[in-house]
Amino acid sequence: MEAAVEIAVVAFGVVFMGMVILTAIVFGFRRAAVREAERDEAARAAADLEPAVDEETMAVISAAVACALRKPVRIHRVHLRTGPSSEAWSRAGRMDILVSHHVGKNQ
Repeated sequence: MEAAVEIAVVAFGVVFMGMVILTAIVFGFRRAAVREAERDEAARAAADLEPAVDEETMAVISAAVACALRKPVRIHRVHLRTGPSSEAWSRAGRMDILVSHHVGKNQ
């Protein structure tokens, strides 16, 4: 009878120790994610302080858009995308869809 109680106590101890370790791992991942989010936010804030695009680049972008749309355009704002490169394929797909729509006079 004492052996059964001893085995049960050891088993419960192992299970609870495993739960404590898993809880520590989950909280560690959460803490790392929060730190990464704070670093990303700080980087975005620092990027917002710097001038995004110089005048020459704005002129080139404006000329390219005017050439593609075949009409004069006025660019009000340029936002530089600095997201992860894994979004490149989805952005390329969206650009293909945008390019496929011909913008011109009403037909």
